[in-house]
Amino acid sequence: MNIEFESLQLLPKMFELIEKLNANLENSYTKRWLSVRELAEYLSYSNDRIYKLKDEYFIEGLHFYKKSGKIFFDRVAIDSWMVEKDTNETNQSQRQIVDNILSSIH
Repeated sequence: MNIEFESLQLLPKMFELIEKLNANLENSYTKRWLSVRELAEYLSYSNDRIYKLKDEYFIEGLHFYKKSGKIFFDRVAIDSWMVEKDTNETNQSQRQIVDNILSSIH
């Protein structure tokens, strides 16, 4: 097998690109706080679907937080919600349950 000298010169650039790809892969799976776009990509949902889930199912202070006008989703809490949702499907959303409990206290 013959390797041309020009091809050998490309090795450092190829190594650099592989390192960048590896870093991006690690960040996408270990990053805890996700934006709407990142969560949509993580769950393979549209941005609109994420906003709908936020309004209907996610609880502020548990699944997401607002800071400086931005919404940050807790990947760990979302992962738990996904597993719970698949194994324990209910007719009421978590938000409705919380609202019912709060209204019964008044």
